[in-house]
Amino acid sequence: MDSTYLLFSLPALILTIAAQIYVKTTFNKYSKISSGGNKTGLDAAEAIKKGEDFSVTIAPNQNPLGDYFDPVKNVVAISSENVNFGSVSHISVVAHEMGHVQQKFSSSAVYHFRRIFIPVSNIGTQIGYVLFFIGLMLSRYNLATLGLLFFSSSVVLSLVTLPVELDASKRALKFLQEYNLVSEENIPGAKRVLRAAALTYFAALLTSILNIMYYASILGGRRSQD
Repeated sequence: MDSTYLLFSLPALILTIAAQIYVKTTFNKYSKISSGGNKTGLDAAEAIKKGEDFSVTIAPNQNPLGDYFDPVKNVVAISSENVNFGSVSHISVVAHEMGHVQQKFSSSAVYHFRRIFIPVSNIGTQIGYVLFFIGLMLSRYNLATLGLLFFSSSVVLSLVTLPVELDASKRALKFLQEYNLVSEENIPGAKRVLRAAALTYFAALLTSILNIMYYASILGGRRSQD
């Protein structure tokens, strides 16, 4: 095992695992607490859609944790659990996806930039890997550096994703209060659920940064050897 790789990967791995554990325990805790609004996640989605006049389709999804918003088809998919249950956790997750809907229809700049940048990042990452390792094999370090720059698009994507998700959670909290989807006494619990989810995006950002640092250390080592 490459000790340098462990040096860069272990902090990200530990944070990722810790974030996942925290998200799961927080979600499970508040999934046992009723929202107090006598509504399921599906009811909440319909209430927000009607109140905000969103031209989207609410579609039940049989996959667990299969909640997402498809901005191309204007479809909000809601997982089976969130369709049928009305806990603080279930309602909060649905409201978060509706927050993404509002981002699209309110022309959120960072949201639309992220949408445009996703395919750019995917292509850049693939090209970056190829250029980086070809550059190393041929000792063409300028080419390897170019590959590293392309690969760095993954960091930019993670960096842009974070404010998008935080903003969606902020909008979700407003929906919960405006449409009385969660009782006032349970709002602090909803905030914890929404904040917990954001931790996974912090972990993803750190992982991307450390990944780039690892490959940069490889390139630096090869340069110093020649």
